[in-house]
Amino acid sequence: MHNLLALIALFAYSVASLRILAYRREGARHRHHISWFAWLLLAVLGGSAIELIVHAKTVGFFEAARAVTFTILVFGARGNVARLLRSA
Repeated sequence: MHNLLALIALFAYSVASLRILAYRREGARHRHHISWFAWLLLAVLGGSAIELIVHAKTVGFFEAARAVTFTILVFGARGNVARLLRSA
């Protein structure tokens, strides 16, 4: 069970970081503070994926759920980090 959760978390972190990395702005404004936050989010998500690969540890349900939640949010915003930060 723990290996399955680790694979789910690894896949979710990898897919979310690749989606942020593949974002195309297509006419959107460039804001430096948003791009720095996107870089930080990409580093954290990618680092989490690398950490799961290098240091095989037990992954609980909530860490896997957190990874899937991040992935759903990133794909809902289509990789646009500014849209993630925008208040409703």
